[in-house]
Amino acid sequence: MKILIVDDELQNRKLLRDYLKPFGHCDMVADGKAAVELFTTDLEDGEPYDVVFLDIMMPGMDGQKALSKMRAVEKRLAPERKDTPVIMVTGLDSPLQAMDAYFRGSCTDYLTKPVTRQTLVEKLRKLKLIPEGEDSE
Repeated sequence: MKILIVDDELQNRKLLRDYLKPFGHCDMVADGKAAVELFTTDLEDGEPYDVVFLDIMMPGMDGQKALSKMRAVEKRLAPERKDTPVIMVTGLDSPLQAMDAYFRGSCTDYLTKPVTRQTLVEKLRKLKLIPEGEDSE
């Protein structure tokens, strides 16, 4: 599985990477602009991400704007392809923003911080990105 982790906080990126690396290759970037660029390049190269974990609150281009740009890139470059699952990651104080991203921005799901390994694995199972019972600890 190919995974993109986007968060402006290094510790958050490392935590998600540590939880996710047993399931596949993880790329990490610190802002929305870099995320859109990497997402676009990999889709153009025919090596799209299987899932994106996208922080909502970031300086510069926030997660909402990055998600909107990613969806536009998908429509332009691969209109026949199913949308890449994008899981928005938010602090406990911003669940309304997560819901907004869900309904307006076409995100697939969301997680609230602090993210636990168990909730992350449950999301991957729910999206059928890992088989039921796989835990790769």
